[in-house]
Amino acid sequence: MNYFDGLKFIGKGMAEDHYAMHDRIFPNYYGIQYNHSGGLHLIFDERLEFKVEGSWAFITWPGPRFQYGSVNGEPRFHNFVCFSGKRAERFRESGLMPINPEQPLIKIIHPERFMETMTLLNKTLNYEYRHHDRAVALLENLLLQLHEQQDFANTLPAHHELKLKSLYKSLREKPHLEWDFTKEAANMYISPTHFRRLFKQYTGLPPQQFLINSRLHLAVKLLVETSEPIAKLANLCGFDDEFYFSRIFKKHRNISPLAYRREFSIRQ
Repeated sequence: MNYFDGLKFIGKGMAEDHYAMHDRIFPNYYGIQYNHSGGLHLIFDERLEFKVEGSWAFITWPGPRFQYGSVNGEPRFHNFVCFSGKRAERFRESGLMPINPEQPLIKIIHPERFMETMTLLNKTLNYEYRHHDRAVALLENLLLQLHEQQDFANTLPAHHELKLKSLYKSLREKPHLEWDFTKEAANMYISPTHFRRLFKQYTGLPPQQFLINSRLHLAVKLLVETSEPIAKLANLCGFDDEFYFSRIFKKHRNISPLAYRREFSIRQ
């Protein structure tokens, strides 16, 4: 099969505490630069300057000068993947790669979904010699999601957006806690149904699914960075039942927790 031929991955990376300021002209390759959280400062082509907070992405391409990094030296969660080849040129010519020299930044309205795909692509690229085709498919998924962000206008009222942003951060930082979304809706003075709709609009996922994903995100971190037994690890992530945790982990990651630890652990 040669459907996925014509693309070479140049580099990739994820850094939760990124401080550096980059100043680059990309000679012959493209990239997706994604700021998942924190402040982003971008100067594009020495003529457009932006300072934004939160989840934003931009394409880097050959020619213009890109200067980008954190705001006021504060840490940000930075992710990127770079690539080249005839297939990349087709992405650009066909419009799949959303390049706009007048507005290079794209607001990521569904950051959880975008981050999930970016994380999976980074892990897949660790074994690109075995999974190149899957990596190309994930890259195309990211480019499609960039188009989707542009199609979904963020029409949330400002006061709701601020509360959802705070809740989003709390869920990501403390997914192991017991969360009552009916109470969260009451705190926003809206019905549970309206809360679920607004939450999905903001994150791309219903509240309970977002919570499960956040717990699994923590589980992945603990699996690769610690040697905690699976039962204790499940409890640390907010799962009361070890077997339920293993079942839900395999459903979402297509691999058991133990197998994931064996393949990706940094403690080996």
